Amino acid sequence: MEDFLSQDALAGQAASLIAGLNDTDTGHSIAGEAQRWIEAAETCVLMRIDQLRLIGGLPRHEPPLTSEERMHRLQDLLRLWAEGCLYAFDERLFADILNRRANR
Repeated sequence: MEDFLSQDALAGQAASLIAGLNDTDTGHSIAGEAQRWIEAAETCVLMRIDQLRLIGGLPRHEPPLTSEERMHRLQDLLRLWAEGCLYAFDERLFADILNRRANR
């Protein structure tokens, strides 16, 4: 039986990101390696946002997520996608990424 992850590029990319995640300390500051992982994970999330039809908008009025909360939410969401739950989404994480990227 063919592996489910090989059938879907998004799930495969999410699985690759989760597999490549090192246990880094996300205490007070994010190391360079963890920052690169976050950038790659956010790019994956942005690609998924482009594929979804979001009705009703996102809660863009929420305060920004902390670095630790963002990392935790990215890990959780990518794990769900890697396990085949491709329609799972985190509105607050999506809004946070879009708000931060809009300011660049």
